Amino acid sequence: MSDLPETVDPTAIGPLELVEFPHPALRRPTRPLVRLDEAVREAVAEMFDIMYEAQGIGLAANQVALPYRIFVVNCAGARGQGEEHVFINPVLSRPRGTAVQEEGCLSLPGVRMDVRRPAKIVVDAWSLAGEPIHLDLDGLFARVVQHEFDHLDGRLFTDRLPEAAALEARRSLESLHDVFVGKQSRGELPGDEVLLADLERLEAARCRA
Repeated sequence: MSDLPETVDPTAIGPLELVEFPHPALRRPTRPLVRLDEAVREAVAEMFDIMYEAQGIGLAANQVALPYRIFVVNCAGARGQGEEHVFINPVLSRPRGTAVQEEGCLSLPGVRMDVRRPAKIVVDAWSLAGEPIHLDLDGLFARVVQHEFDHLDGRLFTDRLPEAAALEARRSLESLHDVFVGKQSRGELPGDEVLLADLERLEAARCRA
């Protein structure tokens, strides 16, 4: 049973905003998009706006509470610089080598840690124009794509940390958790049940054939 008023379009994507840990969208694996409409295109444009405003270089859909397998990247991190990339229903393959580099996350403000990942990766996906994407990546671009891909699976970069670093990060995550729950208790944010219901509504609209 839906709590939405009858006048609300069940496919509507409202104004987006960056969500922070432990918003349930961050741990909920996203679903492949099977319907690409104008609302999704507008949402992608808004994702770039949010990413630039937060001074990020990548952003996954569930970081703005959308349950779709989409992420955006611009390694330059500024509008009008670098190149904007949109990846829809991405698949990663051929991991090669190893590299360690510091990472942060827009949904985990203040948390930065060294993360070990494959140095090179191949990504296959679809563009907003419905064209296939096939890229063999290395360096920063490869790392950003892997970081955002993890988000789509409900995984945070802190999940990849060795035990000692994970313990250090846990204290920051507990602080973020307390802030988030406090906002919910004061009515500044909806409860998890409402947030999850909205994710399910959006998923039903575009992820089920």
